[in-house]
Amino acid sequence: MDHVLGGGQTHDTRAFKFKPRDVVQLPKQFGKSSLTLVPAQGVPFDDPRFLAAQMQHLVANAARESMLSEGHSLNSYVDQLGDVPGMTYERLVRIQRGETLMQLADLMAWAQRFATVRLLLAHASTWPN
Repeated sequence: MDHVLGGGQTHDTRAFKFKPRDVVQLPKQFGKSSLTLVPAQGVPFDDPRFLAAQMQHLVANAARESMLSEGHSLNSYVDQLGDVPGMTYERLVRIQRGETLMQLADLMAWAQRFATVRLLLAHASTWPN
């Protein structure tokens, strides 16, 4: 089962290794909008990859909004994380855009730092039925 990506490339939608933005209808919306994402054509709403992409999108937004409320850009936030492994500006940009999968360590780092991420994870509406 293939899904056509921008530039005519195809992506096997059954594969577990994926870019979160590849399983959503509007990839540019990823991490930049508080709106709920819609799955790409051929990707069911209950697909675990789409649900993971949706969670990453929500966490990325919560972290971005928290950074902004503290007067930080992503770049100035990264400057404060000198001792957190893997938290480079380039990698965080890819996570924010959905170009790479967020790891559990990323989720834990953001949940430790931002109450909004912890609240998001604890709220029942975040999780599918």
